[in-house]
Amino acid sequence: MSTPATASTASTGSSAPALPSAQDQPPESLTREQLRIGSALALGSFMVMLDTTVVSIATRTLAVRFGSGLTTVAWVSTAYLLTLSLVIPLSGWAMERYGGKKVWLTAVAAFCLGSVLCGAAWSIGSLVAFRIVQGLSGGLLAPVGQALIGRTVGPRLMARMMSILSVPMMLAPVLGPVLGGLIVDDLSWRWIFFLNLPFGLTAFALVRRHLGPQAGSRTQRLDVRGLLLVSPGLAALVYGCSEAGSAGGFGSARVAAALSAAVVLLVAFCVYSLRTKAVALLDLRLLRDRHAGAAMANGLLLGASLFGAMFLLPLYYQQAKGADALHAGLYLAPQGLGAAAASLLAGRLNDRLGPRVLVFAGLAVTSLATIPFGLLDTNTSTAWLAASLAVRGVGLGLVLTSVFTAAYASLDRAAIPRAATLFNILNRVGGSLGTAVLAVVLQRSLARSGGADPIGAHVAHSYATAFDWAGVMTLVGLPIALLLPGPRIRA
Repeated sequence: MSTPATASTASTGSSAPALPSAQDQPPESLTREQLRIGSALALGSFMVMLDTTVVSIATRTLAVRFGSGLTTVAWVSTAYLLTLSLVIPLSGWAMERYGGKKVWLTAVAAFCLGSVLCGAAWSIGSLVAFRIVQGLSGGLLAPVGQALIGRTVGPRLMARMMSILSVPMMLAPVLGPVLGGLIVDDLSWRWIFFLNLPFGLTAFALVRRHLGPQAGSRTQRLDVRGLLLVSPGLAALVYGCSEAGSAGGFGSARVAAALSAAVVLLVAFCVYSLRTKAVALLDLRLLRDRHAGAAMANGLLLGASLFGAMFLLPLYYQQAKGADALHAGLYLAPQGLGAAAASLLAGRLNDRLGPRVLVFAGLAVTSLATIPFGLLDTNTSTAWLAASLAVRGVGLGLVLTSVFTAAYASLDRAAIPRAATLFNILNRVGGSLGTAVLAVVLQRSLARSGGADPIGAHVAHSYATAFDWAGVMTLVGLPIALLLPGPRIRA
């Protein structure tokens, strides 16, 4: 079938070559205004990631300060994660109902308020309650921010934008433990939460000034039935995985009950979402798009391998190498630096090679760089592991930027809010499952060592076994990467 352009040429008998389509044109450069808006939006997500890692360092300090057990203090993180899981499904609907800019600004303001309240907490109960305020707002920032970036630059320039904005995201897990250690050692624990304010207030001011109005639709109704199925289902899944990781297995009654409830609720939502004629809270029909579905599957697996490994790495350095929290964070720096460098390169490579090649190559590099951790023993050099982490970071940097791009490349701009919501949920589910599985593998392997010397060969072998599982999680994504789009990203 001929296009209008070829039909016109045929009818006139002209032999002039057809003009290249927009798809064949090289992407234009990002404007200064787009970079300013994208950076401000990314600053909000960076704040949330930094907050999560910094708070995890202060667990023991909070237990001493409030005279509470570690199990009770763990709810400072658990309550936050559960609330995050409850609210993420609402992000797509909230954007379409109220407009993305208004939702994002409200979420940043609420997160800053929650940070102030957490810093002023007078008991462990009040701190947990104020962390819920942070979770309700923090769960909206990443998906809404990604959707606004996608709408601002379009799928064609998404790779270049994400290659720049991914740099601080890669560094947050490295900076978090370092800053957390410094604050805990030299300042009051309250500054762990007050630290969010300069980031949040700066991002709020920039987005309010530079991002244009985002219209909402008052006819957009909330899918209450879907909300009652998917949000409790996700919360039960996150809780069950968290408990399985801390308890050392999936067999306890509490874990089994939570995961069983999660499966029932989430399966019921999937059936409902695919059958309803109304707009479901999560649009699972987006997964029918080959490129979007493959990108989101890779996002789930990436969450499992990335967050799972980030759980193992600091523990290994602390238990097997005798490092404190501050130095364990510094040991992770090569991975963050490698990922940041690769992210900057990935944006331009996406224009030429496309997400398919970059994700496949990135996963292969990440898998190869994980092998040294699967061969750990008491004589493994810290310098050798640092070099491996740098290479592993390069692989992760290629994958993250490219998966983000591929998730939205073949979708209309109107579908981006729903796609961003679904992508973030699958990534978080993958992170919860991956961390739980690796925690269980590690604890069972350590238990089989019979309480050996904490820096002995048995401990090194236990961590090596867990890292083997992390490598397998990465390898599973290789065949799925072949379903991603090639170099042509539509405008």
